[in-house]
Amino acid sequence: MEKCTNLAAPGKMEKMVCFQYQRMIRYGGQWHVENRTALPGCVFLAGAGAALLRRGGQKADGTRQDIFLTPCDPPYLKELCQDGALIGISKGIIKNGVPVVTSGPLRGREGLIRRIDRHKRTAWIEIPLNGGKRQVTVGLEIYEKEI
Repeated sequence: MEKCTNLAAPGKMEKMVCFQYQRMIRYGGQWHVENRTALPGCVFLAGAGAALLRRGGQKADGTRQDIFLTPCDPPYLKELCQDGALIGISKGIIKNGVPVVTSGPLRGREGLIRRIDRHKRTAWIEIPLNGGKRQVTVGLEIYEKEI
């Protein structure tokens, strides 16, 4: 995140957002809540405009690295976030092979779900981003399956 502040022209960047999601993970015999990056490699910069963003950067070894900055507004991710840029864990059931989310940010948005991994307690959702579609991992705990 610190490297991203160097990309914007001085005084022109208002806010920098890196979306994260919560998921459940088991280690040490107990379940823990863990935060992970929702869109690895994507950082959203809010500022006065794309023309004010500089391109290019340097890696730690001194070689030049091109950084592509594309102006976009992530409205779908903003809707899923409850606290700033953090997407919370959703909970639900599977009824006749169809997921029904009972609580959390995915409630009422079951149509976004493309795949569910019940063991990892995650779901892949598909959202529009930069004129295309992108799959994003979010936390989803399925606590019951009805047949």
